[in-house]
Amino acid sequence: MKVRRIEVEAANGDARLWRDAGEADIHIEGRRLEKGIETEGAKTALVYDAFSLLADARDHEHQMKVARILQSTLDGYRGTAGDVAAYARLIEMLAD
Repeated sequence: MKVRRIEVEAANGDARLWRDAGEADIHIEGRRLEKGIETEGAKTALVYDAFSLLADARDHEHQMKVARILQSTLDGYRGTAGDVAAYARLIEMLAD
């Protein structure tokens, strides 16, 4: 079994991770909540900032660095080792 695509949602954004067959790079595209703007009628408009990352499927150390960036971007804070490990597992599933 091969995992080819993963979608993840977190408190501060969401992302799609994928790896095409035969490629060494894992692609990550997402959006991070930038701010909310109050509008008339007590509604809030959300403003997102897009981001892209690449992780090398052959380099575990690089995957961990990308996992740290992805975790802090999507969760909105610098997480503990356990927080980062959850994102690293997603990247590792695509690297296998």
